[in-house]
Amino acid sequence: MKIQELWVEQAVSGDLSAFSKIYECIYKEMYRYAYFMLGDVHDAEDVVSDAVMDIYTGLKHLRNAAAFKQWSFKILANKCRRMRKQYIRKNVSIDDEKTELHLSQRETDLEQQYDIERALGKLKQEEREVIVLSVIGGYSSDEVGRILNMKPSTARSKLKRSLTKIKKKLEIR
Repeated sequence: MKIQELWVEQAVSGDLSAFSKIYECIYKEMYRYAYFMLGDVHDAEDVVSDAVMDIYTGLKHLRNAAAFKQWSFKILANKCRRMRKQYIRKNVSIDDEKTELHLSQRETDLEQQYDIERALGKLKQEEREVIVLSVIGGYSSDEVGRILNMKPSTARSKLKRSLTKIKKKLEIR
């Protein structure tokens, strides 16, 4: 049994210290995922915070300690979807809320990051999720499939198509 699985089992039993240790292991990935899905720092922080609360209160329902990370990201992905639906209901796109970037010494890096964020923002939600989980989160197609409720082969083909789309969007610039 891995140490993280032991911490999960301890957290399920109510050990707050063990939950804190687990959170320390995954919070950067959770935030990065939320940021790339939503494109807004504050919304990403809010969604991660909300997801962590749900994860903590829902731990008693977790059946397999080894599945903790995937289960956590599934909760986070659902929170991000709901937040994006709120954007749509308000008729405000993520790009409209972005402020002007003040470029510094790392102008090229910031421009590339901005281009990638804009290209991701133009993809369909499921395409963006597959890319963010695979490329940024480092999940395998099996893991992506479990998180997004699809077959691993579907996750692989969606990733390939999504990467082709984003590449074309970036080449236009």
